[in-house]
Amino acid sequence: MGSLYLSLCVIFLFLASNCSSSNKADVIPFDKNYIPLWGIDHVSILDQGIQVQIRIDPTSGGGFRSRQAYGSGFFRISLKIPTNAKGILATFYLTSVEDNTPGGGNHDELDFEFLGHDGPPYILNTNVFAQDSGHREQQFNLWFDPTLDFHDYEILWNKKQIVFFIDGIPIRVFKNNELIGAKYPKIPMYIHGSLWNASEWLGPTDWSRGPFVANYRGFEINGCPYNESSNPQDCESLQYPWNAPNNWNLTTEQQNIYKEIKNRFIVYDYCESESAKNFPECRIGS
Repeated sequence: MGSLYLSLCVIFLFLASNCSSSNKADVIPFDKNYIPLWGIDHVSILDQGIQVQIRIDPTSGGGFRSRQAYGSGFFRISLKIPTNAKGILATFYLTSVEDNTPGGGNHDELDFEFLGHDGPPYILNTNVFAQDSGHREQQFNLWFDPTLDFHDYEILWNKKQIVFFIDGIPIRVFKNNELIGAKYPKIPMYIHGSLWNASEWLGPTDWSRGPFVANYRGFEINGCPYNESSNPQDCESLQYPWNAPNNWNLTTEQQNIYKEIKNRFIVYDYCESESAKNFPECRIGS
């Protein structure tokens, strides 16, 4: 899989600088933009504040979130997930739920979720919630080992499209199709990271194979800050580069690699499931 990943980077030279985890944001201290949220004694701030390690054991995992919500932006985190971690979920996501409470329905959320594993293939789950309880999953077999090194996981969110990236490579596009009756995330969201026990979903964890830790870095945020006094339309302003027309669609080169990723690595798509009839966007594809 490593050679395939390298070949993708070579073929699409415009992504060459993104083929390994970016160092551009690594010097931003965690506490500038984020706070520990839960499992505080399992969240360690390391390397003079530029890295966070979350540890999970049978008593608790842990999580953090951004200090404030954002109404649009380009969000990145660098993450290395734990090894031999079947039953454990490592995450990076945006959500309109501020604190560590069950999301339920009627909220917005954009998820990167690394499904607990005991070896390859390494499966990444992505999901989109739009004033509801989600169920817009797409899952991918990763073409690299996410336990060996940091990789950049990125979300572009503007009024036209949401794009999920890995190391600058677009893996998922969710368009604003409200004109055909589809829902689209529009509620201001906080940025979260967490490591938690999902054994009821992913199968039992063998705790003897621990310790299990996830490492995060790259805590820069490029987003439109939002608070109670903000006007929601302010976050659609073209003064923000992520809202500019050149970010309303993938470039031709990005489209090419996006098609390759979909053809070779996607293993589940909600638009090909029984529930597709509930989602108008599935009628036109992405």
